[in-house]
Amino acid sequence: MRHLLALVLKYLLTATVMFAILPLFLRISSAEILWFSLWLTLVAYALGDLYVLPRLGNVSATIADFGLVFVAVWIGIGAFYDIAGAAILNAAFFSALLTAFGELLFHAYVLRFVTVQHGEEGAPLIGRQWQTEAAEEFDVRIARPDNQEHEREQDPPHPPIL
Repeated sequence: MRHLLALVLKYLLTATVMFAILPLFLRISSAEILWFSLWLTLVAYALGDLYVLPRLGNVSATIADFGLVFVAVWIGIGAFYDIAGAAILNAAFFSALLTAFGELLFHAYVLRFVTVQHGEEGAPLIGRQWQTEAAEEFDVRIARPDNQEHEREQDPPHPPIL
């Protein structure tokens, strides 16, 4: 049920963007926009929201959705219509840009309510693989193993290191 609601929301977002942008640049019917939006929603949800988003995060999934929408409009619609290059490229770019802005909010919804990995224990958070460790000591020369302390007692004292 969670996926169905997410698909409906994504379809509404995609269809709204396509209805707002495509008629500005192309002569395309409403039925074609609805079918194209449905196809694009299913592909983008499977690739971007279920595969890329949980593994790489919101920004990477938004970039992937931008690229997918750009290529889908440019090649998918451009293949069916014999349109000059500037019109289809402008339609593709502005559709992808508006979709990417909407996807930023949609991905937050998907992470919170659909995948439900964000709050679970043991679920990897994005970026954790790049985390570094920090030692408790401030100066590594102070912490020596026990066998070297005996040798240190025989050495003359050194001035403190600042």
